[in-house]
Amino acid sequence: MKRKLSLAEAVEAARILFEMNAGEQGVLSLARRASLPHATEGERRLLLREWRAFVHAAVLYALMASAPNVVVVEYLRATQGMLRALGYSREEGEDFVDGAFSAYAGPLVRLEAQACPAVFFRRLLGREVGDVPEQSAAVVSGVMAMVLAAVMDKLEQYDYALE
Repeated sequence: MKRKLSLAEAVEAARILFEMNAGEQGVLSLARRASLPHATEGERRLLLREWRAFVHAAVLYALMASAPNVVVVEYLRATQGMLRALGYSREEGEDFVDGAFSAYAGPLVRLEAQACPAVFFRRLLGREVGDVPEQSAAVVSGVMAMVLAAVMDKLEQYDYALE
């Protein structure tokens, strides 16, 4: 029997999934394994923005597949608060949503998850996925697939008892 979540609990569960998969130390570990630039503050900020945008889009996609629309809407409404907690200003949060997040949400809602690594490398490095080292592409693609699958699996474990 699936656990039933209220609207607030569902949004909190989604927020926790975002935080678990978008933490700075985990992203920097991914960068080391995939040989991604992260030595300077600017490189780290760009890397974190791109990875967090992918994770946010992955959580949104999983909610769209398993939760009522009101949960999806409330999760999106929580975006600016989540970004503020990560140190983003209001303007940076708006840029995040309009730029990076939209770049990943588009392919996911079109059921083109396989396009996300290409978006990532294009936005992060200005290069096509075929032009990056094979090991880097494999690591990033594999981790993206695992995150998407894990988030979807977790959210499918719930039913929603909405008021």
